[in-house]
Amino acid sequence: MDKELAKVKVRFSSYYKYSFTFKNDEGYAVSVGGISDEMYKASITADKDYTIQEVSDECGGSLRVTLNGEELYYNAW
Repeated sequence: MDKELAKVKVRFSSYYKYSFTFKNDEGYAVSVGGISDEMYKASITADKDYTIQEVSDECGGSLRVTLNGEELYYNAW
């Protein structure tokens, strides 16, 4: 992942079937997850900002980053 992209801040938005979604006001959206054991171990606070790198490190699994609906990065586990 690009170093600048990894530094973008996002905030928890939703959870559905082993997948977390994070968003920010600039139009970035991050979907992460897929591995139930990793998701249950994740320590996420709803009102805290995280860098995309922190989200990836904490949650494990696949990672998809979009900006205004356009895919910028995808890494399948």
